[in-house]
Amino acid sequence: MAELKLLTVDDLYISPFIARRVYNEDGVMTWVPMERNVNPTGTPVMDFIARSMAEGRGDLDWLAAQLGCTREDLLGWYRTMTGMSAREFRHAYMFRIADELLRYTSLSIDEIARRTGFHCASLLSQQYKKYRRQTAVQVRRSLRQPRDEDRYKPWVVK
Repeated sequence: MAELKLLTVDDLYISPFIARRVYNEDGVMTWVPMERNVNPTGTPVMDFIARSMAEGRGDLDWLAAQLGCTREDLLGWYRTMTGMSAREFRHAYMFRIADELLRYTSLSIDEIARRTGFHCASLLSQQYKKYRRQTAVQVRRSLRQPRDEDRYKPWVVK
């Protein structure tokens, strides 16, 4: 019997960006569209979770309702498919999105919190402080390189 390969955040990750900034030979800037598709895992449930989390909708009760299962079933699914608890996986995914938005956009910390599912700047900074020992502002400063700001255009929140 084949052993189940555990899925990682990287396997399910969908970039929060819809376009990247490029310059032509005359120095004129344009936006080039980027794909935001999940790489199919062969597991529709995990693909749905990835798409939902990429849109800031990772709430377990909402996901369970959309998938037609119980919260407990969903918790078991996370553990079986990723080897992590739902909370561990969700935080890793949300931090990955937040890291990219902090580095590559000029979005406010409050807007980044809203887009990643942390809901407000204080909760995002609190979680960064707890797990990374830095605030969101400190993470932004440590990640950002010259010319990073607004290199990519994030998706539009509806």
